[in-house]
Amino acid sequence: MLPQKFKGALPHIAAIAIFVIISAVYFSPQLSGLKLRPADIAHHIGMSKEIGDYREQNKAEPLWTNSMFGGMPTYQISLISTNYVTSIENNIIFKTLSSPIAYIVLAMIGFYILMLCFGIDPWLAIIGSLTFGLSSLNLLYLEGGHFTKVHAITLVPPLIGSIFLAYRKNMFKGGILLAFFICLELAANHLQMTYYAIFLIVPFVFVELFVAFKDKQLMKFAKTSGVLAIALGIGILPAMTNLLTTYEYSKYTTRGKSELTIKPQSGNFSTTTENALSSNYIKEYNLGPGEIWSIIVPNAKGGSAEPIGNHEGALDNVSEQFKQMVSQQSSYWGEQSFSGGAFYFGAGMFLLFILGFIFVKDPIKWGVLFVFIISIILSLKYSFILDWFIDHFPMFNKFRDTKMILYLAQIVVPFLGLLFVNEMFKTQIDKKKLGISLIIINGIFLIIYLTPTMWFDFTSLRENDYYAKMLDQYKSQPNYYQQISSFIPELENARISIFKSDVIRSFLFILICSALVYVTVIGKLKKTYFLLAVGFITLADVWSVDKRYLNNEKEGSYYKSWVKPVEMANPIQMTASDNFILSNEVKENPELGTKINDAITNSITRHDNATSFELEKIKAAFRVLNFNTNYRVLTLDNPFANSNISYFHKSIGGYHGAKLKKYQELIDFYLNTELNKISKTLSDTTLSNAQLDEFFSTGIPVLNMLNTKYIVYNPNANAIENPHANGDCWLVKNVQPVENADEEILGLNKYDLKTTAIINKKELKEIPEIKPDSTASITMESYAPNHLRYKTKSQTDQVAVFSEIYYPAGWEAYIDGKKTEYYNADYILRALKVPAGEHSVEFKFEPKSYFNGELIAKASSVLLLLLVLGMFGMEIYKGFKKEA
Repeated sequence: MLPQKFKGALPHIAAIAIFVIISAVYFSPQLSGLKLRPADIAHHIGMSKEIGDYREQNKAEPLWTNSMFGGMPTYQISLISTNYVTSIENNIIFKTLSSPIAYIVLAMIGFYILMLCFGIDPWLAIIGSLTFGLSSLNLLYLEGGHFTKVHAITLVPPLIGSIFLAYRKNMFKGGILLAFFICLELAANHLQMTYYAIFLIVPFVFVELFVAFKDKQLMKFAKTSGVLAIALGIGILPAMTNLLTTYEYSKYTTRGKSELTIKPQSGNFSTTTENALSSNYIKEYNLGPGEIWSIIVPNAKGGSAEPIGNHEGALDNVSEQFKQMVSQQSSYWGEQSFSGGAFYFGAGMFLLFILGFIFVKDPIKWGVLFVFIISIILSLKYSFILDWFIDHFPMFNKFRDTKMILYLAQIVVPFLGLLFVNEMFKTQIDKKKLGISLIIINGIFLIIYLTPTMWFDFTSLRENDYYAKMLDQYKSQPNYYQQISSFIPELENARISIFKSDVIRSFLFILICSALVYVTVIGKLKKTYFLLAVGFITLADVWSVDKRYLNNEKEGSYYKSWVKPVEMANPIQMTASDNFILSNEVKENPELGTKINDAITNSITRHDNATSFELEKIKAAFRVLNFNTNYRVLTLDNPFANSNISYFHKSIGGYHGAKLKKYQELIDFYLNTELNKISKTLSDTTLSNAQLDEFFSTGIPVLNMLNTKYIVYNPNANAIENPHANGDCWLVKNVQPVENADEEILGLNKYDLKTTAIINKKELKEIPEIKPDSTASITMESYAPNHLRYKTKSQTDQVAVFSEIYYPAGWEAYIDGKKTEYYNADYILRALKVPAGEHSVEFKFEPKSYFNGELIAKASSVLLLLLVLGMFGMEIYKGFKKEA
């Protein structure tokens, strides 16, 4: 009895073991305790520092952070919500294996489940799972630090498998699994990947509808669809915290609708349109002409943007005169702004995919064909179909870099490839037809290798434009003109060498797989040997390309892509500017220094390692500084794509793909201009201190309004203190009502923002009357990212403006503990009418979307767990009953 059960489970146990071993070998430094150093990890650690500090100190979620862009919700930065279903995934996968091994293993398991749901032999399913898990798309995103993106991708295959299981085998099992996996998918919290999954699900469901119609099984299809719809609802509920907060937040971000009908004079309005992202911004990283070939030939456009000289043999056909110059040029000649590498799915697997279209009889292949074509079209930069989707398809223009939709091709290529192999072993394949197909496929690659310039260009469109301008500029200077004219073909020669080298590489993998398929079909190779050989070939194929992008190479004794955990946790180092700000704040408030010393003393008992102690001292000091002050810092180093400042201070800038729309508009209308003014002023060494002081007083009114107390122009020097920042709050003398948002934002350059609050009339039931009171005051008593406390004192009613970002979906104002109304002032800030007398004023962030979502998530995740456990319990019971 036990041996029989073990025999049935053996392939699955073996599959998981293979997945873990392969992933562990690939990421072997992780087994030594090292951590992967993703390119964007410093951004995430910087932007989430205040969130983590608050979470550690208060054992609760702050839901708001002031560390970036003046302040924003934490929903798309770092948010922990209650979902008992995801706890299972975290404990079994991520706590056992940790990242990045865990993500690749999860990807392989997910694809394995898809193939099992479709009835594919487990040993065959392992091959496709390895190819899917190690497709370079996953490795590139892990290398870039886009963990949530990879996480969401890994959960789409089992989600699709659940739908197949429901329609083709058991609607209730499929429904419960769909609920389980849609819950995990949404909890991964990368809605762009989830959204693109619709383009995979809908065609497959239509195929099942066609099959049901053809077989006169429409009633069964309708019942199954009903079960799946209910399951979808059950699976969505545990993720309601993420969904409700994201939906609410999206209306206020660059994806939402603007109240403005005007554009800034600078013309810098490239990232947003009236109610979505602009077309050029969306397509910035999409593929150019011919670049889609990189899914089969990774260097079809040069692969990653690295020097040509890094490619062995690339300069062999370049003349000595130009070798040095050509070697320094980028090997990438596509149309993306930047490329870290190609999305490569394996040449051998692509051969099986093409054979699937020819020989697989299951109509699902037509759904696969549609998904493959649409994912390619929507990944291209120049496509009228993509433009139509951006302009007309619901929600499509809420996401940028639509190249990401190619992960659907990453799923369907090995899926149909394995269906072909499955068909090959179950039915009689037409040998003549197979032979002709293989000759044509291999012949195409051979022709491309022999005549590359007939099919591809070897300079990008941008390069062509650049060189055309250069030639036009130097047409009157024959020497320079001739040099440029001669350089271009030499550059093309180098890139042709790179291209041909990869074409022959892919051709060899296709040729070997073709031979294996053919000798198996004619009966010369057994199934076991075929599976072993194809498994090894396809694994070696994707493995060797992956190593180009994420590898275990060393520079001296240090890994390029791996660091010690302490370095991973502290990628941003304190600079001289940071230290100056800390010292200056302590100088102004000696009590702050006492609190910092107490925090450092407490750190001693927790850190016996000298290195970690020194790092913890710095972290403790700035943690105390952050929670006991409320100023903002501007860096002149690319401030709106830089989160280093956010690690130590509250920043005017930051790094995030979903900024508040009003803040982006403030950047476009004023902040970029004021930033340029600062750079120009500081570079003028002839200015006196009085002139510099005058500039800070009048030249940067919007930055002053945002309480920009410090400016970092050189991280290795003292920061510049701005004595004219408005402070965290101030009382105004006037309220200036305006008719609309246009007048409101333009008013920031017309009125004295220290004395006047600009308020849209739609905010005002009546204009507050302000009587002069020279003794009136307002001061901040305490700071927390989600709870601000102030003390006011005045003999008459006053209006206070707070240098805090206006976000009505959660922020509530209280005077002496009683909720009160507040205004949106100065386009982006908050204002409040303060009654005469001494009062306590509070702002609390209490978003109903989060708290309602948490209630729904807790209850529904328990329900879903019971359904899943009930399903597995029933299967175990049936198994015992059957063998009894």
